Amino acid sequence: MPVFLSAFARLQSWLSPAFDLTLSVKAPARILRMVGPIIEKLITDDKIGESYRCATSHWFRYDVPPLAYYHGSTSTCVISGPLLKHGKAYRPTGAIIQTPGFDVRLPPEDAYDLDQQIQEAIESTIVDWVAEYQEREPAPEPRHPPGATVDLDALLDDTAPVFHPDSLETRSAPLKTQKRRRSTSSSKGGQYV
Repeated sequence: MPVFLSAFARLQSWLSPAFDLTLSVKAPARILRMVGPIIEKLITDDKIGESYRCATSHWFRYDVPPLAYYHGSTSTCVISGPLLKHGKAYRPTGAIIQTPGFDVRLPPEDAYDLDQQIQEAIESTIVDWVAEYQEREPAPEPRHPPGATVDLDALLDDTAPVFHPDSLETRSAPLKTQKRRRSTSSSKGGQYV
């Protein structure tokens, strides 16, 4: 019966694309806190949502969850999960390498070594590109222009002079007054402040 319902749902979405469906998910709170924002981004009906759906489409091509997906012009390498505890470290379950004329599954140790080599190659390429870019382009303006420096210990001391934000003259900081906290009981028996 689920096959017929799935086929009916696909047919209905194809015939009436403006028809919205409601998705309800039951999951433990700790998982839902992490998954909820991902689901919201995946179902957004715009170019960004489409990009998220395309970026995650390869997840369903493999029988195990991919931890890393490296895609070349003709080859792919998928580091497979879940992670396995190996002494004090964690290793991937394996890897799948696909290239024209050659497909292979790697055991955990080989998958880990290959993943490290690929990450080192990516890091080296990025560092080389940044060095080349800095030679071609002038240095970018700093995001946070330098300003007056303030001694943090002096800021915490109520009697020490500090810089005033509008001018660089020093003024003594006003004394902090102790605020009394009031505790109130809620109607559900808890307390809040």
